[in-house]
Amino acid sequence: MGFREMKQGLHQANNAPRSKKPDMVRQELWGLLLAYNLVRIVMIDTTKEHNELAPTMLSFNLCMRQVVTFFITATIRNASKLPVHYQELLETLRLFRLPDRKPDRH
Repeated sequence: MGFREMKQGLHQANNAPRSKKPDMVRQELWGLLLAYNLVRIVMIDTTKEHNELAPTMLSFNLCMRQVVTFFITATIRNASKLPVHYQELLETLRLFRLPDRKPDRH
């Protein structure tokens, strides 16, 4: 499941790495792994305080887009407000809950 999320979400359904040199391909793969784990850690932080919600119940693609938007738009002028902005991000990610699975699906 994680490989599919990296391939379709983070890598935007590109089948092959963009780089041609082996060192650059390794760097691109490490970047994908780092970004994937970053999003997953934020998803875990989102569900820590809510026992009824698990990280696997959140949409990875929507969470990934919101985390990217957070890093693009977060202002670093006042670092003391960063925890407040991070809590707002976590509240937003809680809205991306997936619908419950059908009970007859295996």
